[in-house]
Amino acid sequence: MQLPGLESRCKFGAMYGNRAAAWAEGTSADLVADALALGVKASPRMVTSWVEDGMLANPEPRKTSAHGSDPRVFPPEQRELFTRLLEARERSPLGRIPQRSLIRVVLYLWLIDDTIVLTPQARRAWRTHARATGQTTAVRRSENVRAIVEQLAHPSATPKQRHAARLVLVEGERTGRIDIDRLTAVLTELHSPWPVQPGMPRIERARPGPFGPVSVQHHIAMWRARQQTIRCLRHEEIDETELDRVRAVYRPMWADYQARRPAMATIGAGEFAAYFAEPDTMEGRAIEAVDAFVGTLAGELGLIEAASHAAETARLKLAR
Repeated sequence: MQLPGLESRCKFGAMYGNRAAAWAEGTSADLVADALALGVKASPRMVTSWVEDGMLANPEPRKTSAHGSDPRVFPPEQRELFTRLLEARERSPLGRIPQRSLIRVVLYLWLIDDTIVLTPQARRAWRTHARATGQTTAVRRSENVRAIVEQLAHPSATPKQRHAARLVLVEGERTGRIDIDRLTAVLTELHSPWPVQPGMPRIERARPGPFGPVSVQHHIAMWRARQQTIRCLRHEEIDETELDRVRAVYRPMWADYQARRPAMATIGAGEFAAYFAEPDTMEGRAIEAVDAFVGTLAGELGLIEAASHAAETARLKLAR
């Protein structure tokens, strides 16, 4: 997905500069007229819906007479954002880009700039993003789970072990609730499917990763922490001050990662280069940046540490 105009300014720092002068503030009716000029069907209700979902900021009051207020107006940056998002949606080869893709672009702009998308709008956008996360069809969930099972399964894992893992993962994806003891049991058997010898500790393998071996408990902990973070965002349990604080932590970390990315792609003679491949579209960059912020948020909220402790506790219980 390409977002003309905005994309060229998607860097840390000011994004609009003097170009904002080309756009004027506008009412809801003006935004509808902008959409119609693009050949897009729109209505005041559509604009209101975009505000509720965080696609747009709340319009600002404007009073020009002593006997009442004029219609509320959107600042120039928001009017341009509305138009650019519509242009990108209509230009998609898929017909229309789903809203969950556009909401990630809005969040991406909040992550990298302070002037276009402000935090009150971003908080609503995070809620919309979180509500859409996991809302997939049963067929899509089954495909996702099958891919996870194949990624984690040892070649000698039995069909029964693979089936048990799929059942637990599908249930977790469908409900958002994770039985960590049960999940640990089935994924450990999937990952290290060898019989436990009497009086001997279980032999557990780890998958190779760019920074060292990765245990199945790590996958479980990260999945649980992300699920909990998404739930917090869905219910707006994270206030604007906390979102701003975590964004301030995220920005230098993400900038440092981007700077070191080419060198990291050469780790292990390049065998892990795919881990560090850079997206070549704005939508890809938005997906990556938004996912990275969710991970940072999970860490800052203490959810990764708690989930890691729970996963290790479940592993030790299973080993006894």
